[in-house]
Amino acid sequence: VPGHMKLHETSVLGYSRAAAPPDRQGRLYKKSERSSAYQRRWCELRGNLLFYWERQGDREPLGLILLEGCTVELQESATEPFTFEISYPQGPPGHRAYKMAAEDQASMEGWVRALSTASFDYLRALLMELEGQYRASGALGTTPLEERAARHSPLVAAVGLPDFEGLHQQFGEEIVKLRARWREERAGGAQTAQGNLIDLE
Repeated sequence: VPGHMKLHETSVLGYSRAAAPPDRQGRLYKKSERSSAYQRRWCELRGNLLFYWERQGDREPLGLILLEGCTVELQESATEPFTFEISYPQGPPGHRAYKMAAEDQASMEGWVRALSTASFDYLRALLMELEGQYRASGALGTTPLEERAARHSPLVAAVGLPDFEGLHQQFGEEIVKLRARWREERAGGAQTAQGNLIDLE
């Protein structure tokens, strides 16, 4: 785990066994710390945590990689195809990087894309971009921007982006009704209601 962050073991293990499908799963090869050999691992990406097991179906993961603050870069060579590295440029000096390899080009590209966009920092930046474009356009429906957000965020893909225009219309109608009722009540009791503390006019 990068830096000195402590993770609650029971919570993390529970998260690794969650019934909800992972954001991405499949086989990767992880380079050993002790040798130059790659070890085959079953990997599951959940949020910003990459869990890995010796075999698919094993109960306890061998470990996890926290992806917050990481960069993911291709490290391919003639002798090591489909490889990439997870590193922490802002981490403490000498902090360990993880070298991984996929089984083919398509798998490598999919994993690199998924891991690169798994951090909360990335999602926060994406939401800020979405908000800026929403404010600039004045409306947000099913646009290429929404499709892009869905590709990068399983949460957006599952739930969808909020319909800000629809929400504004819905709340606006409720406010108009409440204001009309308040005016009627105020007109009926104008003699007794002197000096309102809140004036909606």
